[in-house]
Amino acid sequence: MRLTALILLALLLTACGQGGGQDAQKGGRKPVFPVQVLEVQGGVVEYAITSTGSVEAFEQVLVTARVRGVIEKVNFREGQEVKTGDVLVEIEPQRYRNELEAAQARLDKADASHKDAQAGLKRREEANRQTPGIFSPDEVESWRNRVNSTKADVSQATADVKTAQLNLRDAYATAPMAGIIQSRSVQSGAYVQPGALIATLLRRDPLLLRFTVDEDEARSLKQGQQATFTVTDVDKPLQASLTHIAASASSRSRMVEVIAEVAAEDRERVRPGTFARIRIVTGSRDNAPAIPQTAVRPTERGFVAFVVENGQARMRLLTLGLRTEDGRVEVREGVKPGEKLVVRGAEALKDGVAVKIDEPVQPQDK
Repeated sequence: MRLTALILLALLLTACGQGGGQDAQKGGRKPVFPVQVLEVQGGVVEYAITSTGSVEAFEQVLVTARVRGVIEKVNFREGQEVKTGDVLVEIEPQRYRNELEAAQARLDKADASHKDAQAGLKRREEANRQTPGIFSPDEVESWRNRVNSTKADVSQATADVKTAQLNLRDAYATAPMAGIIQSRSVQSGAYVQPGALIATLLRRDPLLLRFTVDEDEARSLKQGQQATFTVTDVDKPLQASLTHIAASASSRSRMVEVIAEVAAEDRERVRPGTFARIRIVTGSRDNAPAIPQTAVRPTERGFVAFVVENGQARMRLLTLGLRTEDGRVEVREGVKPGEKLVVRGAEALKDGVAVKIDEPVQPQDK
């Protein structure tokens, strides 16, 4: 009895299924998929290399003390711009001035003694020529030794004067080049030894931009190429020119170091040590279609997108290029400017299905 009921139920379900299929075949229509489209726009697509780096001074110099003594005066502050020869600190200049005067006095005395010895020797030699034997050979030799000794004293005193002159000069520690004071390492009243760090001086002319790119990107760069970069405190892009591209990549990072010189008109707007975002345009393509990333679908065949032609969806296999700065992607092959690109509703589409276009999506300004 139970088996008979199950058989009857199965027959009933089969009959219902056949009846529904006949109704679908008689009165059914192919489904129409609603989609939203965007007209493909053509424009200029720039091929660019981007990186991050830092602004650096062309040269960094450590200004150190050359004489020992107490710093009596500090004439600079951090961040100050200085010129070549500007006095940064004064280290007991009066003491070194006194030492120079004392050394000069010793030189004058030594020079006078040397001249007296020369005159005494000359008198004795001339007297012996006129009257041989009037002065003994030992006495003449003694005066000759005195001349040599006083001559050595003059040489030593001369060297002492030169040393005292250098010490007096170095008592005024000066900037060896024009630049900006990055850091100050001394205070008034401090006692310093030769070699003690006084300040760190940065040369801003020229100002450099240092960054790295990968090996493939480096092949498209050359000296003199223009770069733009942005920093946090400046509201517009700044300019630089490539001056150095390393001949080989780093064995550790496989990146190539690049150095650019900041344009003269932009040097005063940035400081060494500033973080920078760099962009270098290496080429461009006119009338290139660029489509929203959301319209691109990955498949086993590759990336595809759908366009609408005569009320039907048409699948296009895409060859993609670069991503643009506004989030779109360049299409090198697959779609053309002016075509209606499906941007919403593509999930259920297959090639050739009927579609109905809802309100078109307005293209965004580039």
